[in-house]
Amino acid sequence: LEQIAPFAFDRIAENADIYSNAEIVWAQQEPKNMGPYAYCLPRIMTATREMNGVEKRPRYVGRQVSAAPATGMSKTHQLEFQQILEGVFGKDESETSD
Repeated sequence: LEQIAPFAFDRIAENADIYSNAEIVWAQQEPKNMGPYAYCLPRIMTATREMNGVEKRPRYVGRQVSAAPATGMSKTHQLEFQQILEGVFGKDESETSD
């Protein structure tokens, strides 16, 4: 999504239909209770259900619920960021040790 308001119901439904076997993933760096996830989740489900007849719930990838928007610790931030990347793109097999 490039913008969340006005919400692109038609574009979500169109892409979900074109890539009907693909998983919908919502990724954000903000904690789950911050950022646009809570706003977009029901709208994505409505777009796929009402326009395509098959409701799809996006898989959330991001930081867990938190009272603060950032950890304040660079090592923790880097670990969380790496987990987000792996959650979206998968684990980089070239970095595993033998």
